Amino acid sequence: MTFKTFVKECNEKEVLKMLSIYIVSCWVLLQVLAVTWDPMGLPKISNTYLIIILLLGFPFYIYYIWHLKLAKAEKLKKVRISKKGKPKKSGFYKMYFSSMAVISGLCAVAAAFIIQNNFARNRILPEAVSTDKIAIMKFGNNTGDKVNDIIGKMTSDWIMHGITQYELGQVVSPEILGDYLGILNSETEEADEKEVLTQYFKPAKVIVGNYYLNKDELLFQCSIMDGNYDKTYISFEPITCDQGDPLVCIESLKQKILGYLITEVNPALSLEETPPKFEAYQYFIDAEANFGDNELHLELLNKAIEADPDYFEPKVMRVAYYYNNGDYEKADSLKNTIVPNSRSSARQINVLQTYNALLEGNNRSIYTHTLSEYKLAPFHMITNTGAMVVALQYVNKPEEVDSIFRMVTMEGMNLENCTQCKFRIYTQSLANIELKKYDEAITLLEPLTNVLDDMYLQRALMAALVRSGNIATLESQLERLKISNSNSYMQSALSFIAKEFLLLNDNERAREYFDRSSSLPNDEVDNSREAEAFYYLKEFDKAEPLFEQLHRSDPDDITTMARLAVCYHRNTKTKQALQLIEKISGTRSAYQFGSVDYALAQYYANIDNKSLSLQYLMKSIADGNTYTLMTFQNDPHFLPYLNDPEFNKIMTFWY
Repeated sequence: MTFKTFVKECNEKEVLKMLSIYIVSCWVLLQVLAVTWDPMGLPKISNTYLIIILLLGFPFYIYYIWHLKLAKAEKLKKVRISKKGKPKKSGFYKMYFSSMAVISGLCAVAAAFIIQNNFARNRILPEAVSTDKIAIMKFGNNTGDKVNDIIGKMTSDWIMHGITQYELGQVVSPEILGDYLGILNSETEEADEKEVLTQYFKPAKVIVGNYYLNKDELLFQCSIMDGNYDKTYISFEPITCDQGDPLVCIESLKQKILGYLITEVNPALSLEETPPKFEAYQYFIDAEANFGDNELHLELLNKAIEADPDYFEPKVMRVAYYYNNGDYEKADSLKNTIVPNSRSSARQINVLQTYNALLEGNNRSIYTHTLSEYKLAPFHMITNTGAMVVALQYVNKPEEVDSIFRMVTMEGMNLENCTQCKFRIYTQSLANIELKKYDEAITLLEPLTNVLDDMYLQRALMAALVRSGNIATLESQLERLKISNSNSYMQSALSFIAKEFLLLNDNERAREYFDRSSSLPNDEVDNSREAEAFYYLKEFDKAEPLFEQLHRSDPDDITTMARLAVCYHRNTKTKQALQLIEKISGTRSAYQFGSVDYALAQYYANIDNKSLSLQYLMKSIADGNTYTLMTFQNDPHFLPYLNDPEFNKIMTFWY
């Protein structure tokens, strides 16, 4: 049977008529549902469900036609028998069911396509829409005077200018929205402002606000909402100003909005309960970027505080500045002037408690509060660095440093110009040295120490090289440093290396490096390096006059007094030694963090009074002293005590 004959026979048997009834009925159903789904309270997806049902039902309807109209007539036809004795199917039968199979396949493909496009894809929620558009709605004039309408336009223009100037997002202004509304309002129905905004612009945030007149003052209220008006991100505190000077309010509001937009990118890193003024935030970011330049760093912090006196973070950073520079009294005084923005600000209170602990010398409390802050912002460079330093130097837990260090990747960073990066590498290297991972420390330090001569980095490398026995590399490094540094710098380096050899009980090499240090022409007015060399080599008769000279130059220096007292004792001048020890004890005051007791511990260690030495060493760490590359386990004075259980208690005092 040909296809033309098949179609003709279908027409004669009213198959095409019945199919057209199904198709027209489907079309009518779809049109009715498209109009009535909303009034009936059905979801918009109902149309899609109906199309799928109708598509999948079409093959069943074709079979229904066969069963109802055609099957009986087909049975009445004369049946031909095949050579195998089986009845043959008619040409119409074969063509009908072949066509039904093709139509069934097409309907299945169409239904699958619709399901894939509407149900199988991951839906994007409104909050996750990737857009940087910020809509500024017209500020409502609630003053009761139309003359003040211009203030609303000034406000939106001022805010828009700030957002575009600092590239914080693409702005949808009230004028743009008004143009769309004007076009759409020309239709029969009046367009809704919110609907137009969400349908045509899809902003991530919407800035809304009003202004009022309270006697002779203007009062501004403003909020930032999500693009669907479902969530209010922030409602700013009302801003007031003189009625005759609305720009004061407008500028203040702009600063608050810009401050929020710039800080809400990573709220976990912000200590503020309310956004700072944008100008203040700029100063603070610049201050962080210039951490290594003390003078500029402090100047920018002061400017940030001046621009926004309620800005918490620069005030805390200023306390940190004075603490890190040894002006503890100033740091304590400034800390006491800081009040958290509210009693509910647990994070601000935690930061202040950290500085309380620092200034009280309570290392356990420092560790607890620092780790709390670190857990909130582990990727923040300054917070991360602080956690590393506290774990290593305040509570002597070098094994914890590596996991903190690895939280912030250093890949792609310009290490030479990143102060915090250098501090992190230095601290990680010291931890590796304490754990006897000398090769790891060397690998970490060499990219920096090959281009930078900062003494603290060089000392860490020298310690790793000496303790790993890599003397050839050590000498190569010294040759390089000698080319571009002063004799005073080289004396300091050689003296440090000599003390490292003392820690290894290699007195012969220690003498070699002390001698090399003393043989260099002295750039300094005093003879401190030479005095130190004689002191550690136990040549107290030569060290005594040099320390006496240093003591006359600086009578209050505790370390010099302790060294001179040792010389007096070893040179059988016991009376003078005891007088100096008494003087050292009398210098106790606030913010010394165990320095007096540490000097006394060194004195008693050098005169072989182990009991008193360990007692004062315990007092020193209890008063807030720290474990560094040159103290406690790294101080040659206490080499005989390293395996002593009492010394181990000192090393684990804050556990």
